[in-house]
Parts: sequence; structure tokens; C-alpha cells
Amino acid sequence: MCFKICIIDVLKQMEVHCFLKTLRSDVRNFLRYFNYHILWRFIFLVNSILPVNKNLVIFADAHSTTLTDNMQCIYDELKKRSGYKFIFCLAPNMSGKKIKDLFAVYFGFIRFCRYYARCRTLILTDSYLPAFACKPRKNTTVIQLWHACGAFKKWGYSTAENDWGADKKALKRYPLHNCYSKVCVSSECIIPFYAQAFNCDESIIEAIGVPRTDIYFDDDFKKSARPNLEKTIPNINGRKIILYAPTFRGVNVKTAHTNVQMDYSALKKAFGDKYVIINKFHPFIENGIDIDNEFKDFVFNSPKEMDISILLCAADVVISDYSSLIFEYSLLARPMIFYAYDLEEYDKERSFYYSYKDFVPGDIVKNTSEIIDAIKNIETDFDVERVNEFCEKFMSACDGKSTQHVLNWIK
Repeated sequence: MCFKICIIDVLKQMEVHCFLKTLRSDVRNFLRYFNYHILWRFIFLVNSILPVNKNLVIFADAHSTTLTDNMQCIYDELKKRSGYKFIFCLAPNMSGKKIKDLFAVYFGFIRFCRYYARCRTLILTDSYLPAFACKPRKNTTVIQLWHACGAFKKWGYSTAENDWGADKKALKRYPLHNCYSKVCVSSECIIPFYAQAFNCDESIIEAIGVPRTDIYFDDDFKKSARPNLEKTIPNINGRKIILYAPTFRGVNVKTAHTNVQMDYSALKKAFGDKYVIINKFHPFIENGIDIDNEFKDFVFNSPKEMDISILLCAADVVISDYSSLIFEYSLLARPMIFYAYDLEEYDKERSFYYSYKDFVPGDIVKNTSEIIDAIKNIETDFDVERVNEFCEKFMSACDGKSTQHVLNWIK
């Protein structure tokens, strides 16, 4: 009898749990529909009664609390010119209190819609859902700078139905990337891939370079990069720098993580006197990894606040996997190694625009032993022409003046 009662109680708890789970899902779906199709559009429409302010520029990013590198380049130049008014619609600094954080995001999007209805220029570097919910006014220019160079792993509409991407029904109900006036890319050959990812016409995509790459044409900046890094990590002690910069693993931002498969002991034994390794993980990964005392004079985590451009200019070798930073690094014509220990799994999860094995401008390795061999080969026969050809194909529009080209759109 007691056993029967326990079973009934468990079943009732399961029913309640399933009901609450379904209710939460229904509430989320309702709020998403309400925000996208009703609230944001209504606020935009009401504020559209007012005239467009020809000097109003909005910088919007739902993922960053500060201006991203591409935005910073544009803002710094616009600030030198008089007459512009700037509105920053960035991710709020989270307090850790769920309700408070939700309200901060919610009212942040409402504030954006008010200004979006009246701005002359909107600048984005990533997806921003409220911008897609509202069709921009005729006198408003929406510029997508995108946060990556080249065309490597797929995103946007290119990943529909993949583990990473949204399903096609959701994209029909809540369209993305549908408001752009101009999109800048790093070369002509990748325009079709951006048009596919954004589900837009190729005519709005122009190969005028990427603003944040201008710094790689500044000789003084490149020369200062290593001294600046050594101030932060003095234990480099004159050794060459291997920058390990992998992308994250996981099917979305919430599940983002990193898997470091390197044998630091073997690497230190092979190169400890000549090299150091500096880890730079994707921004989705909050912290670096714990480094054993045994390796603390050989392996270092990059400070979170250090700009990737300093690290790339300071590095003698980059070890990456599927990260788009290889495009910027190719501007420096230095060696790259591709540590793709999970290539088949990652390709299935995200997929690429090109065949990975034919695409990357360096050795592909899958374990520490192969990394050691690749570094030894670099020291004797680095193929700089291979990197230069890669750069010419994917970064040819980057000329040190990309920021000015984008400013011409704004003017």
C-alpha cells in the first residue's frame, strides 16, 4: 500500500514538473512573439512620427558591454568630427539578480527602438533582434560591420537546421539580418557566402575591408606589441611566443566551453628554453584555464582586457583551430598551425564554407606529438608564400583605410 502511494506521489510530481516546463516554454514563446511582432514595432512606429535626426548614430550590440573593436574604430573617428550625437545600446552589466537583469535587457531593447526610429545611422557588428523586427525608415542607413573577417565556419541562414543554427520555421517567424543597407567584407570572393548567411542581395555587400584591421598596417603599433605584452607577462624573458587561440566548443553561447588537449609537459620539454605559450580563449569563455605550478614559467593565460591585436602582433606563431582570427594574422605573414583534434565532430556541428583540409594555410595536427613536429618544421621551412596567397584571397580589401571607407557610407 505504501509503495503504491509513493508511486502515485512520484507520478504527480512528474506531472507537475512537465506542466511547469511546458508553461515556461509557452511563456517564453509568447514573450518572443509579443516583443518581436508587437511591442518593438509599436514603439518604433510611435517614434517614427518624429523626423529622422541626420546626426544621430546608434551603436548597438546585445553581447558586449563595451564598444567592439570595429565599432570603436568608427566611433573614434566620428568623435573627431563635430555635430554627431551618439547613442550606445549595449549589453547591460549583469548584477547576477535574474529579475533585475531581465528588466535591464528588456528596457534596453525598448530604448533602442525609440532611437532606432529616429536615427540616421545604425551600426551593428552582430545579430540584434529588435533591429530585425522593425523595417528601417527610408532615410536610415543600417551598417553591418560583422565581427569576423573572411569566411570560415558557417553562421546565420547558412546554418539553418544544423545543431548550431536556428530551424527554418523559426527563421521564417522571426527573420534575421533583414534590415541592412551596407555590409563590409574583407575580400570580393566571400561576398556570396555573406549574402547566403544574411539571406540578402549581394549588391549591399562591399569589399572595402574591416575597420579593426587598419591597426595591422601601423608599423609603430606592431613594434610596440611585444613590449606591451612583456609588461603584463614579464616572465616571457626574451623567448619566442606561441599564441594558442582556439574557438569555443558547444552548440550555443550558454554551453560554450574549451577543451585543452595539449600535453604541456611534452611541449615544455621540447621548447621550454626557446618558446612560451600564451592562451587566448574565445570571449564566450569567461576565464582561462588553471595552470599547474610545473608550467607557470612556460604557459600563461592572456589577461582578459588585452586586445587580440596586441597578442597577434606579438606572436611568432599562432596555433588555432577554427577561429577567424587566422585571417587577421595572415596580414602579418607569420606561421600558423591548426590543432583540429575534433575536426569531424566540429564540421558536423557547424560546417565550413570551404573544405577545411584544403583551406587552412598551415599544418593540420591532431595531438601534441604532431604539434611538436610542426613547430620544428616551422623553424626550418616555413612556407610564407602559402600564407601570402591565403591573405591575398581573403583579405585583399584590407588596406589600412577600411575605417575611412565605412565613414564614407555614413557621410
